[in-house]
Amino acid sequence: MLICLFLKPPNKKKPNCIFQQMCDMLSKAAQERKQGDSTGQQDISPKQWLSKKTVQDLLPDQHQLELLIQHKQTHLTIEKQQALVKHVLDHIANDTPVDTDQVLNLVDKDVSQLVSFGNIVLKMSQYGAPVALELYRIAMEKGDDRGAFSYANMVYRGYRGTPKDEERGVQIMSQLAQKGHPYAQMNLAAIIMRTQPSRVDAAIQLYELAGRAGMDGAYTELGRMYRHGFGIHQDHVKAVEYFKQGAQAGNPQCNFMLGVYHSSNLIGEPDQQKAFKYFQKAAVKGMPEAQYNVGLRFLRGHGVEINHFNAAEFFRMAALQGFQLAQINLAGMYTEGRGVKKDLEEARKWLEKACASGGKIGKDAQKRIEELDQIEGKKKNNDRCNIM
Repeated sequence: MLICLFLKPPNKKKPNCIFQQMCDMLSKAAQERKQGDSTGQQDISPKQWLSKKTVQDLLPDQHQLELLIQHKQTHLTIEKQQALVKHVLDHIANDTPVDTDQVLNLVDKDVSQLVSFGNIVLKMSQYGAPVALELYRIAMEKGDDRGAFSYANMVYRGYRGTPKDEERGVQIMSQLAQKGHPYAQMNLAAIIMRTQPSRVDAAIQLYELAGRAGMDGAYTELGRMYRHGFGIHQDHVKAVEYFKQGAQAGNPQCNFMLGVYHSSNLIGEPDQQKAFKYFQKAAVKGMPEAQYNVGLRFLRGHGVEINHFNAAEFFRMAALQGFQLAQINLAGMYTEGRGVKKDLEEARKWLEKACASGGKIGKDAQKRIEELDQIEGKKKNNDRCNIM
């Protein structure tokens, strides 16, 4: 079973003009959404979000802080980390502006440390977003693009206790995209597709810019757009062209989709050997859908010689990542003793994992467990009959 994932001509206008038009378009759309929001809900202020929170609530224990320093996640001493969080917390609690100079002194004027430490606070604590936002803001004001991108992302989404401002987020991301920031280009393209799908031409331009800047995931999105006809005329040939560009950069999803295309007749006669090679490239990058398909092809001999041992190994790779179909197939191989030593207990283990994930596949796994019960019941009866 194959699991499928998900141009207009380039605009001749000057790039700066294009980015300004995109920014204006998205800002206007953000304003309209804000005006049209009749829920009456208001953002939780950072002060409310951090009410009665202490430094200990926002930072991990001392052992974890030492590990972060040891693994070079931050160069700040534990004392400076704690002082930095306390300083920002105090100003948020008192509704006063954070002292930028004092913050910079605490990081020895290394602006990049503001972003790195902001990432730590954001990741390590469910309450850390307002503090991280302040650190990103200061980094942005000092010219750090990573800080600007993180700040823009958070204000656009109103992430965990931070004030939501889509218009401001779009403006910052547009400025970064114009400077060639590929992550900002990707984000803007996704925002356009979600909020202004009629402007698919602008999204395509942004994805292409991001792809040329090394974001191979942009080619995945472009390929999907043409494969499914998202806002444009469906074109499998163009979809394959984009997937090839991403595959050349090693993108597993693009390799997987090329495997899907070569196993079908959407672009010509199926070529199962090519399909297998592309699935295998995606599989070795850890993609469970691809690992499952490689296992299935080793099992059935599609594009490669039958090899039950290899089939079981690839099913195992996908099964360990929770891929239900692989769990069921691996259980079947243990039940039959194909590619592995026959082991009904091991088969049951994998069926129970598939069953626990629920859905239609989970129900199928439950039926197989019941069948396994019958097999084991018959075996016990036979054993009793053989006792002399």
